[in-house]
Amino acid sequence: MTDTNTSATRDEREIEWPLEVPLAKAIKAGEELVQFLSLREPTGEEVLKHGLLEGLDAAHFFPLVADLSGVAQPVLKKIGARDVLQLATKLSRFFVWAAQPPAQSTTASASA
Repeated sequence: MTDTNTSATRDEREIEWPLEVPLAKAIKAGEELVQFLSLREPTGEEVLKHGLLEGLDAAHFFPLVADLSGVAQPVLKKIGARDVLQLATKLSRFFVWAAQPPAQSTTASASA
């Protein structure tokens, strides 16, 4: 019998895209109330554009989130500090983790 449950082996640092982020406090975007952000997976071009080879820095945070969410930077700058910190931490951990070499399998058979 084969175990089809992959969640047990899934790395906790892996992000499921799109990344759905509920905001602790909704923000106004014109007449619309934004209660969560939905971020798509960044492209390689965006990794380079936003300097993510060295990690996520403060100068690139809002431009990156704007690109990935489609929400304008002036609207994003209204997000509460807690939401900014939690989102930045999650994204930073992802980019650091993604840059690591893949872990070697412990189930691979030894070559003869």
